[in-house]
Amino acid sequence: MGQMTSKRVLLCVFLAGLASLSHAEPERIGLVLGGGGARGAAHVGVLKVLEEQGIAVDFIVGTSMGAIVGSLYASGYRADDIETILNEIDWPATLRDQSGRELQSPQRKADAALIPSSLEIGIGRDGLRTPQGLLQGQNLGLLLRQLLLPVSHIGDFDQLPIPFRAVAADLVTGEAVVIGTGDLVDAVRASMSVPGAFQPIRIGDRLLVDGGVVDNVPVDVARAMGADRLIVVDVGAGLASEEELGTPASVTMQVISILMERNTRQTLELLGDRDLLIRPELGDIGSADFQRAVETVPMGEAAARIVIEDLQGFSASDQRLISFEARPHPRWTEDRRIDRVLVESEWSRTAFLVEDRLRPLIGELASPRLVEQQIARLYGEGHYERITYTLEEDGEQLLLRVTPIDKSWGPNFLRLGLRLSDDFDGGSAYQLDALARLASDIRPGAEWRMRLALGELNELGGSWRVPLGRKAQTYLSPYANARALNQPLFISDQNAEIARLRWTRGRIGADFGQDWNTSTRTFVRLERGQDRLSRSVGIGVDRFRDHYGFVGLGLVHDSLDDATFPRRGLLADGRLEFYQSWLGSATNAEVARLELTQAWSAGRYIMLGGVRAVSAFNDDISLQAVDFLGGLGNLSGYGERELAGPQLFLARGLLMRRIGDSQQLLSLPTYTGISLEAGNAWNQRSDFDLADLIYAGSVYVGVGTPLGPMFLGYGQSSDSRRAIYLTFGSLIQSRQVQ
Repeated sequence: MGQMTSKRVLLCVFLAGLASLSHAEPERIGLVLGGGGARGAAHVGVLKVLEEQGIAVDFIVGTSMGAIVGSLYASGYRADDIETILNEIDWPATLRDQSGRELQSPQRKADAALIPSSLEIGIGRDGLRTPQGLLQGQNLGLLLRQLLLPVSHIGDFDQLPIPFRAVAADLVTGEAVVIGTGDLVDAVRASMSVPGAFQPIRIGDRLLVDGGVVDNVPVDVARAMGADRLIVVDVGAGLASEEELGTPASVTMQVISILMERNTRQTLELLGDRDLLIRPELGDIGSADFQRAVETVPMGEAAARIVIEDLQGFSASDQRLISFEARPHPRWTEDRRIDRVLVESEWSRTAFLVEDRLRPLIGELASPRLVEQQIARLYGEGHYERITYTLEEDGEQLLLRVTPIDKSWGPNFLRLGLRLSDDFDGGSAYQLDALARLASDIRPGAEWRMRLALGELNELGGSWRVPLGRKAQTYLSPYANARALNQPLFISDQNAEIARLRWTRGRIGADFGQDWNTSTRTFVRLERGQDRLSRSVGIGVDRFRDHYGFVGLGLVHDSLDDATFPRRGLLADGRLEFYQSWLGSATNAEVARLELTQAWSAGRYIMLGGVRAVSAFNDDISLQAVDFLGGLGNLSGYGERELAGPQLFLARGLLMRRIGDSQQLLSLPTYTGISLEAGNAWNQRSDFDLADLIYAGSVYVGVGTPLGPMFLGYGQSSDSRRAIYLTFGSLIQSRQVQ
């Protein structure tokens, strides 16, 4: 009887255990995606295997690239969707700030024509200021915004199809910051803002950078979210070998990597026996090799298949899997129209301008591409660090909310450029250019512009550019400047220098213009000035003084996609100057100036064709009509400005081929090229004769550098002039800036 009772007790305990198991909560699976830059694309391969094995993820935590992939998966994208996105991304365009040059404002294009250097720093009472990162991440932010727009209304990341956290680091305190609320795009951007490479992101009162600095594989965060078991993917690059530590930058990166590796080791020690760590073998693919990012997807898939048996233990029940796979796909429907535009003004001096430019979007379809195209044009003005947007419900209306953020190192900027030339035959020159843009407190959007040039050309000048009208596309720009240069004087056959003259010019004037779009500008110019010539060495003219004044009409169309190595587009610059005695000129005369450059491309090849011409309709006009030829690609074989005259013609064609890996993000564009040219300069219109054309050609190598393009070449002309050139400065010259 006692035995029977014991058996009954055991049976009851067994059945009670079964009942408790049947009502137990299923294990919650956490997915941890570590940082690793381009190597983080391997996460997608792991996700493909998880889906194949029927694994339903309950929580996702990501750092850096892991935050990008994790946010997309948490928002409803499937692994194949994310792989397609990675394949379609133009990484060089995405990981740069500027929109295409075609979308930059005419004024910013003109500044780049004057000083092709990309070196721009802030100036203020406290001295010089620089950006906190090489990149602001504008285009990357727009791409993420477009992808995550369908879930942009979700401010609590627990309400995403899969609860999500991004991990960043507080740049001030050094603390790890777990982001689970707010703007999802800002959270991801903060998590992958690599210090020094990307500008830190401010969220609330914190200045945030890449979370990999403090927690590259955030296992503890997934635990805190409630995960019972973890699948952890570590794509860290590890440490460089001694042979790879040849520069100060590589040593600095190694120190950072050492700290990250130590933190990662400590974090991975938190994993339990029932957790799973996956470490894809990614070979020599580095964290910055984004052009090779898609190569890591099959590597991640292969690493997951190695542990396929372990993964099968994470598979969900049929009921859980059905629920998981039913989560909504992120889709943005463009069938609604924008009802209102609201521009936040807290972080920008020119928010009113942004609002006026975007107001035409009211009534348009809510297309992210359309909105981003308008934002790209605004960003091309050069005032903003970032411009973000959301499309959100506001009652029954669809609201476009835009937040422009002025450059934190502004609003005053200094642009610096250096140009050198040497013909290796005793002729050399240097040119240091500086352009300061100072925000005007008199009128929002206006700016004082100061230019200083030292070297071959000495110049000091200033202007005040005032935008007019609500859209600020009309402008008034009074200016004054003085410049001086040394000009060689040759005998009639142009083969022997007989004197060197000092030519100085002082002038005042004003432009009244209209920017019709990002490519086309028209203007009227009124200018008065004085030219002086004095002989420095040699024989000929001793002193000469000439007053002038003119009214000018100008049209500039610039759709080139690059100021130095354009692959497409047209530069057309035409001007008519009417010199009048009532403005101070010694005689009435007209001068016409024309410059045309057309760009074509095919694969690695670029071809440029162009014409430049100047013609004074009255032979009595002298110095004001004079233009110059000479230099690489500008009648090669001759020195800079060696040919001069008020009647000038040049036709040329240039063929260039890019060498090296054009997909490398941080590589300098390098080209080999040849040019063929024909041109000359004459003193009088009656002297013009095609039979007098000088034919020339050159071969060269060109490199785009942060200080502007550099060329090394050899040129020879039909009249046996030869020169070797080492020059800093574009082969495409423009008169857009006076």
